[in-house]
Amino acid sequence: MARTFFGLIKLLRYRFLLIAGLFPYGLGTAIAFYSTKSFDLHRFLAGLGITLLALIGVEAFNEYFDWQNGSDRVFQESPRPVTKRTLVLGIVSFSIAFLITLFLSFQLGYPVIILYLIGFLAAFFYLAPPIKLSYRGLGEIDIALSYGPLLVLASYYVQTGKLALLPLGVSVIPALLLFKIAILNQVPDYFQDRLVGKRNFCVRIGRENLMKLYGIITIIFYGIILTGLYFKQIPQLVWSVPLIAFPLSLTTYLIGNKTYSEPERFLPAIRYMVINYLLISCLLIASYLF
Repeated sequence: MARTFFGLIKLLRYRFLLIAGLFPYGLGTAIAFYSTKSFDLHRFLAGLGITLLALIGVEAFNEYFDWQNGSDRVFQESPRPVTKRTLVLGIVSFSIAFLITLFLSFQLGYPVIILYLIGFLAAFFYLAPPIKLSYRGLGEIDIALSYGPLLVLASYYVQTGKLALLPLGVSVIPALLLFKIAILNQVPDYFQDRLVGKRNFCVRIGRENLMKLYGIITIIFYGIILTGLYFKQIPQLVWSVPLIAFPLSLTTYLIGNKTYSEPERFLPAIRYMVINYLLISCLLIASYLF
């Protein structure tokens, strides 16, 4: 039992997406509070439990299928095998999450089950055969849609019992941020991904063009924020986002554009992008709460 527990901690300790997934969930809840001026603690905790279990399941599936597909073994002399226990962890996590989802469905209706099933399929087939979305250039889109619209809408629905255009529109912000993190993370793994046939964005268009894509998406991202502010679809506190976060976005681009062929020197670009995501997410959530 203790061995299983410490194995779980080791699996999750450096998993950015486990933490990243909590912010879209919090954002959906904040938008629901902004819209209805109400907050249901029990629903929030139930939804949070589903989210955490699903995120653990995602990391377990990714760890297991990365091993099966060989991408984690390319440049390792004596890699430690990832056993089926990791796959079982993912299945158990999603199974418990489904039981909580069933409980919520008695209060909120069948849409909560549909949202869960979409999330499960997106998580499982990110790397699992025969679909393997990340090997077909669709993994980045899978991440953006799952951690953006799906999570934000699900948490909004848990609080309100309905879907709405406002959380869907705002969810574009975390979706684009996480898309940028996803493509930047591919740069250091460019050669090993090519060797195992992983046709992600970086392999398909090359590292130099990937940085150009990052720049284009950054311009679109800030354009969306400024448009939302102009039409008063986003609280005015978000005016601080372009002022505070843009320098980090620019720094990420400048470092990445110079070092994309040198994995170790490229890592600070990823770190700045992660900081950017956390900063913008916190400001966005706060803007709907206060």
